[in-house]
Amino acid sequence: MKNTLVTTADRELAFQAARRRLAQAQHTHRQTRPHRSINHVTPSWGLGAQMPALPLLLFSALYLGQDLLYAFWRADLLAWAGWLQLPLRAATALEPSEALGLVWQPGPQDGGLSSAQGSALGAALVLLALVGSHFLRGPRLPLQYLVRIVCAVQLMALLYFWWAPQPYPHSLLNHVSDMLNAGYALLLAMPILLGLGYYALHLSVWRKLLHSLLMLAFVVLMVPQQALVHLLLLHHGSPVFMPVLYICFGALFDMMVFVALYAWAASTAPSTATL
Repeated sequence: MKNTLVTTADRELAFQAARRRLAQAQHTHRQTRPHRSINHVTPSWGLGAQMPALPLLLFSALYLGQDLLYAFWRADLLAWAGWLQLPLRAATALEPSEALGLVWQPGPQDGGLSSAQGSALGAALVLLALVGSHFLRGPRLPLQYLVRIVCAVQLMALLYFWWAPQPYPHSLLNHVSDMLNAGYALLLAMPILLGLGYYALHLSVWRKLLHSLLMLAFVVLMVPQQALVHLLLLHHGSPVFMPVLYICFGALFDMMVFVALYAWAASTAPSTATL
């Protein structure tokens, strides 16, 4: 009977200590402001005007400047292609171009791996990546999932090329054109996404414009270089890598870059930006 009373008393003391700690935690929480990522922004007439006006201004500039933007991308690709000795040139007025006013004209010495060689290399890389992903433990565990997703996409591409060994219907220039179009679509979406989040913060208009222009400039410079890397890999490699480059390192990669840029801009805002 005595042991039972002692056990009951100990249990009651433990519950009392837990209640005291819970009360202290509630008191501390009431005195501490929530993190600004979940804090409410006090609306104002200035913010109400900035949120639609700034996206409209940037969207209009990007929409009206599409021809200039594509001309810059085309010139950038041609300049790098000449330095890297890629068979890419501008189309003349008398010949049809596949896309973007460019012509891909490989010579007899140009070309990468054959379909069989590309498939063998792709299978070896998938196997190596799957084995290596087992060592991504602890803090690197999220990277394991990303590696395996890329491997799954590449494996499906290998199965397609094994099932349909005929030449891949999507050309290199079509792939580059799709990459640039996806980049341009992201540029048009960026002002709208910023208007829904970043422009709601209590910051100066000039600061918002500066960060927005820096983010847009980064993507403008990144997209043709990204397309050029794809072009190099496919030219010296094999079309068997085109699906994984388009799905995992195309528009999805561009969106992840925007998220990183948005996080950078938002992290520079002071704590008073959400008051």
